[in-house]
Amino acid sequence: MKIIFAVALLFFSTLNSASAETVYRIEVGSESKKYSDSEMRRRIWELERAVSQLQRRVFELEVSERTEVEKSGNDEWLCTVSARGTDHTGTGGSKAVATDRAMKECKRANNGDGFFCNPPKCEK
Repeated sequence: MKIIFAVALLFFSTLNSASAETVYRIEVGSESKKYSDSEMRRRIWELERAVSQLQRRVFELEVSERTEVEKSGNDEWLCTVSARGTDHTGTGGSKAVATDRAMKECKRANNGDGFFCNPPKCEK
């Protein structure tokens, strides 16, 4: 019964938007304090809930950042990766995106192996 209640609570908490959702705060425990089984289960549940909320928020931020970069269409960064005398390039709205694209291009050219790909050199 408790499991069904916990799953239902988790399901309904995920339906809320991040802005309307209560922020869960994690309380710091004490090494010297002995917790009862029920208290430990409550603390674990709160940690899981806080981590779930944090993870959901990070995913929302990543998606919104991606869409903003895609909408802007500005490839401000250019990264170059050298491998076996060949240069592979990638462009993107951020250094991370340009680096990722250059590394993917280098790996693709080397049959999926990034061993020969040198660290990228990026410029704005």
